[in-house]
Amino acid sequence: MIFLTAQGGFLGPFCWLLGKILNLIYEGLASVGIENLALCIIVFTVVVKLILLPFTLRQQRGSKINQYIQPEIQKIQKKYKNRTDQDSMLKQQQETQEVYRKYGTSMTNGCLLSFIQLPIIYALYRVIYNIPAYVPAIKELYTPIATEIMKVKDYVTTLTTFVDENKINTAATAIKKLSKLDPSAVTDNNIIDVVSQFSTTQWEAFSQTLAGNEGLVNAINSYVPQIDELNNFILGINISEAPGWKISWALLIPIAAALFQFLSTFIMKQPEVDTSDPTAAQSASMMKSMTYTMPIMSFFFCITLPAGIGLYWTMSALISFLIQLGINIYYDKIANMDKILEKQMEKAKKKNKKKKKSFMEKMLEAAGGAEQTSSSSNSVAGTNLKNYNSTSSDNSGAAYKKGSIASKANIMQQYNTNQKKRED
Repeated sequence: MIFLTAQGGFLGPFCWLLGKILNLIYEGLASVGIENLALCIIVFTVVVKLILLPFTLRQQRGSKINQYIQPEIQKIQKKYKNRTDQDSMLKQQQETQEVYRKYGTSMTNGCLLSFIQLPIIYALYRVIYNIPAYVPAIKELYTPIATEIMKVKDYVTTLTTFVDENKINTAATAIKKLSKLDPSAVTDNNIIDVVSQFSTTQWEAFSQTLAGNEGLVNAINSYVPQIDELNNFILGINISEAPGWKISWALLIPIAAALFQFLSTFIMKQPEVDTSDPTAAQSASMMKSMTYTMPIMSFFFCITLPAGIGLYWTMSALISFLIQLGINIYYDKIANMDKILEKQMEKAKKKNKKKKKSFMEKMLEAAGGAEQTSSSSNSVAGTNLKNYNSTSSDNSGAAYKKGSIASKANIMQQYNTNQKKRED
């Protein structure tokens, strides 16, 4: 939940750090006479993207390596094509794992880095969503208005009614929080959480609603023009207002967001897949659909949310596109992938000597070793039956620990053998 004092919970530390960066940028621009939130958001997005750049480059490097080793993976897939028995599936997994292990990568390469970035990306959105909570100079413009609102009789009901009637969805969480508070516990922070979501048009309507409250009207007339000046962007776009479906220059923001989102997704080269493999084909189909669904989602969000959030979204998509374009040019035109793979294999070899095998790798090796060294294996768990010592082809003379998995497996094996003999 959003509070003016800051985002709480797990995202709190991320928002605090990003809020400090945003405030430094605002103060830096203000010191040279530039007080504009749109420009502040643009610079802020660029700075955060640069901070995340090492993660992005590492992720993309891993993706490129995975693309180049696909022929080896596909060779294994063809080897076990149409073989759905458990032993074949385990062997395929084991051999595939060995290929990834050889190159020091994994099937889910980049996913961990994406998860690391997610809290930062979401926190970035929350900071842009509630700028007064992190920039004291902006909060000071809202404080006199909030103070006057709290003097109005039944101000909570008045604010709630106004937000509902004007469908200010971005203030829904804040107004819900405000309505649940005891009147004595309400502070100007709670009021600013609500009114900071008002657009210029909504401020005018709110002023008319409370025209009899001279102090509030004077505060609105004094400070809202300053807030509007901060929110003013090129071509008269006000970043506090949602572009909506009306024809205006503000529509350039959702259009640009969708365009750059499409381009950044489109130029992400995906490895060729074996279409006869249902899993691979499904994955490829999903990636293809994302190329078109993500831009549509970006357009919808940016047209319904305040243009300031859309501006952040657009800049983020543009920077992602430029980074991806640079990465493609480097790996396709400049880098020597053979040397990169060679170095990667050397690093992986050294790392594998020190690294302990994962539980999954041990299970796969155990499953493979069970078939080679013993005729008995646990077909359910895929592990060696240590309690079972085979002494004959039908295992009739074998000794088992009573109640063990091996004894139960042998009973089933004998039953299957007898059934087969009867059928013969």
